[in-house]
Amino acid sequence: MDVYGGVRWSAIGAWGQQLVQFGIGIVLARLLMPRDFGLLAMATVFIGFLGIFKYMGFHTAVVQRRQVDEALLSSLYYFVLAVSGLLFVATVAAAPVVAWVYGEPRVMGVTAVLGIGFLLSAPCLIPFSVLSRQMKFGRLAVADLVSGVIGGGVSIALAVAGLGVWALAIGSLVGTAVCTLLYQALSQWRPRLIFRWSEVRSVFSFGANITGFSLFNYFARNADNFIIGAFLGAGPLGFYSLAYGILLKPRDAVTNVLMRVLFPAFSRMQDDDARLKAAYLRACGAIAFVTFPMMLGLMVVAHPFVQVVLGEKWLPAVPLIYVLAPLGMIQSIWSTVGQLYLAKGRADWQLRWGLFSGIIIMVSFLIGVPWGVFGVAVSYTAACVILLPVGFYVPFLLVQGLRLRDLAGALFPHVLSAGLMAIAVACFRAGLSFLGVRSDMPTHLFFSVGIGIVVYCVLVFYVRPQALTDLRRLLPTPSFLFVHESVSEGVSAQLVDHSRKPAILSD
Repeated sequence: MDVYGGVRWSAIGAWGQQLVQFGIGIVLARLLMPRDFGLLAMATVFIGFLGIFKYMGFHTAVVQRRQVDEALLSSLYYFVLAVSGLLFVATVAAAPVVAWVYGEPRVMGVTAVLGIGFLLSAPCLIPFSVLSRQMKFGRLAVADLVSGVIGGGVSIALAVAGLGVWALAIGSLVGTAVCTLLYQALSQWRPRLIFRWSEVRSVFSFGANITGFSLFNYFARNADNFIIGAFLGAGPLGFYSLAYGILLKPRDAVTNVLMRVLFPAFSRMQDDDARLKAAYLRACGAIAFVTFPMMLGLMVVAHPFVQVVLGEKWLPAVPLIYVLAPLGMIQSIWSTVGQLYLAKGRADWQLRWGLFSGIIIMVSFLIGVPWGVFGVAVSYTAACVILLPVGFYVPFLLVQGLRLRDLAGALFPHVLSAGLMAIAVACFRAGLSFLGVRSDMPTHLFFSVGIGIVVYCVLVFYVRPQALTDLRRLLPTPSFLFVHESVSEGVSAQLVDHSRKPAILSD
């Protein structure tokens, strides 16, 4: 399967799954209370921390290696099973401590139950890695979509039954179990009765660097949940996790699709810097083409979106969306640099950067706590903006000829189009308010979103970024979007000139 075919199938699976989960999340937000989401987030912080040690970077090592054999795959399979069993025991044993740290007794049971996920997901690592290495993303798409539908359906049924936070926890476990079964069935790979410690040790160094980076990156990404939960309680954490999740899902729906496919492709380009540079910049442009308008669009319609879709009880999340939306833009691009480290086999560089950036970000969370959950969001965003230039500069050193100005040029058309779209929607909303159309009316949200889509499509028609051509190769697209090339030549030429100017990049 080529890269475009891989992206197409990954997009079908991931976007379908994200669309389903988004709809399920809206239903659950109306059925459950913010405190339920906060309790799940508290437990997830600890579960996610232990989860770093489950795979130990083995998936990346399997995909990145030029050659793998059955002895390596089977040895890693059994090793992961053993480690996952130990992690389950550790979760159950530590659950009372987690509840004590948060001062929330209900977290103990939720944490212990979520630990079952280690046992359910352990067998899926090697089948998933084999499918990724073979670029059989259609099969992965089926597994992801089906598991998302079944797990979400279980959560809704249990929420209607009044199980509260348990609806979220049990639905998650069911989705994990279904996904594991499907990965195993669709991969057609079965472990052999082989275990050689030498095979595990052969990838341990590479995996250890990845695990080390993941450890500190996890602290940097999730210390906010821990700090908010410990200092401010489950209610504020519920608002924060929902706001972050609203922005995280569409961002990940784009970024993860491309990165899942492009890492194997980048690994095969590791000795050809010219091809790697071109592929990386086009990938960043494709991500920005979708995520930038989504983030800015969601920011300008945050208030009517929360009122109409989620309900009045979630209004405290609106200021958080205002702050976290630009952060979503930043992270959608910044998250791609990890693929450069790994494709070049420099997980050690990634680890060192993770140590430095992780400390800065964790300190930013503590700085923001006195001002509540909003202060944490502002401080987090500010820290990411400060780290941004160095965060790109370091991995770019690994690819000859790749510079910050190249990335700025690739992103400029998308910053321009998304920014103008956001301004147009903000002005339109002001006009609706002047005419007496309240923000809690569905028509306010419907027409605001519609205007945003129309304006962005018109801007893209004239700007004509490279990502539009790439999208045409991925999806069947109306031909009228690709005619009248001469109409946009003047605008495109101006954009090329402007793209040479220094710009602040987004991560």
